Amino acid sequence: MSFTRREFVKVLAATTALMGAGFSFANSNTIPEKVAVEKAIKASFGGGFSLISYSRSGSVTQAKIENFGNQYTVTSMNLLDWKIIKSSLSN
Repeated sequence: MSFTRREFVKVLAATTALMGAGFSFANSNTIPEKVAVEKAIKASFGGGFSLISYSRSGSVTQAKIENFGNQYTVTSMNLLDWKIIKSSLSN
């Protein structure tokens, strides 16, 4: 079976369009939100903090963060003002 160059380019373009659209819709909501939460935490607490996990319920964001082995649970209404609600240092 032989393909011409034009047929190959058409098939390649169609496959790329279908695959690209599927991948972009699959993760379009989760990745930017996680990046936004991580950036907000680093901006508020400093670059040494890392995001372990987070969850959102309405406008409230709760995150578990870590710094030099110490873990904290923090919460925020607007990703600007964070409150520490639990710390591994206070056990």
